[in-house]
Amino acid sequence: MKTWQTFVTTAFALTTAAFALACLPDSPEPDTRPDLFRVAVAALPGGSLLSVYGDERTRRAYLAGGYVGVDPARLGGQPAGRLLVYSGPGTFRTVCTADAVLWWTAPVNGIPWAAGEHGRVVRYTEGVGCETVATGLTFPEGDPTWWGFTQVGNITWFVGGSALPTGPKGVLVRYDGTTFTRVEVPAEARDVNLYKVSAREGGELVVVGERGVAFRVRNGVATAVDATSIVGSDNRLFTVNCYGSGCWAVGGQNTGIVLRSGTDGPTGFDWRPAALTEARGWNGVWFADASNTFFVGVGGQTMHSNGYQSFAARSLTPATLHGVGGWANSFEDPVVFAVGGELDTADTTQRGVILVRGDDSEAFRVDGTAYVPTGELRRSLGGSGQ
Repeated sequence: MKTWQTFVTTAFALTTAAFALACLPDSPEPDTRPDLFRVAVAALPGGSLLSVYGDERTRRAYLAGGYVGVDPARLGGQPAGRLLVYSGPGTFRTVCTADAVLWWTAPVNGIPWAAGEHGRVVRYTEGVGCETVATGLTFPEGDPTWWGFTQVGNITWFVGGSALPTGPKGVLVRYDGTTFTRVEVPAEARDVNLYKVSAREGGELVVVGERGVAFRVRNGVATAVDATSIVGSDNRLFTVNCYGSGCWAVGGQNTGIVLRSGTDGPTGFDWRPAALTEARGWNGVWFADASNTFFVGVGGQTMHSNGYQSFAARSLTPATLHGVGGWANSFEDPVVFAVGGELDTADTTQRGVILVRGDDSEAFRVDGTAYVPTGELRRSLGGSGQ
C-alpha cells in the first residue's frame, strides 16, 4: 500500500491550466529520506497556530493562532489568541495576545494585522504594541469569525462566517481604510462559511468556502466560479492562494482536495482537480514564487511543487498543519514556515507546532524557551525527483 512516502509526478506547467498528479512507487527508505521542513518547535504551550505570513523586506514572519475550540471558561484568565513574530534566526516572541482565537494574519499597509473569532481584528505596530480595530459592524446572528483577509490596492477584504449553525454566513466585508462595509455575495455563497480570499493580477479577488463554493470579485461585482469537479460531501475549500493569474485552492478533510485554476471556462476562470487520492485534508497553500508552491494539511502532511513535479514528504508530526507562508527571492531558497497544532484537543493542554525551512539554527527559542529541532532538511527544491 502506498504511503505518504511517495513521489507524486505532476504533469503540468504553471503557465498552463491542465495538470494531473500520479503516484510513483514507494521510496525504498521512507523513514530516512530528507524532509521539506524541520520541526523547529514542538509542543508549544498556548494553543494551536493557524496562519503565518512572511515579509521578505524585513525578513520577519508573523504567526497567529490560539486555543481552538476551547471553552473560554476553561482558560482561567489565559488569552484565547496570540500573535508571534519571527525576528531572526532561531527566534520567536509573542507580541500580541487577544481575547479571541486569531485565525489569519496578513499585512495591511505594511503593518501586521490579525483577525479571528468574535469579530476580533487587531493590528501590531513595532514599538507601540497591539490595538483592537473596531469594525463598527453588527450582525443579527451574532459576531462572525474572520477566517481570512487580504489587501488589494487601498482596499482590504475580509471573509468569514460562523461555526454555529445559527451564526452569520456568507460574510464578505470591504474596508477602505476608514469604514467597514458588508458586500453582497453570489446566491450560492449566502448560506455558507467563506474561509479565505486571495488576489489575482489585475486586482481580482478569489474567495473559497464550504460546499466547494468559490467566486471572483472584480470591480465590486461577484461572479460564481464553477467547482462542480468536487464530488461528495467532503467538499470544503479552505484556502486559496494566487500568484499572477494562477491560483491553487485546497481543502477536504478525509480526502484531500487540490484544485488548480484554468483560464478557459465560460467566465474565463475555472478549477481543474488534481487526483491525489491518498491525501487527507489540505488546509494551507502558498506560492513562494511562480515555480514553487507549498501545501500543508492533516496529520503533518506537507507537499512541494516545482511546476513540473510534486513531492509529498513524510509526516514529521501527528499535529494538524494549518498554515504555510514565508518569503522568497531570486538569490536563495525560500524561507518557509508551516504551523499547526493539536486542534482536536479542546482544553488548555492544546499545543502548537512550527516547522521551518531556510533557518539552520541549532536551537529555536520562543519567548526565551529553547527547542531543539528535528528532521533532516533536503537541500534541493528542484531537479530530478525534486
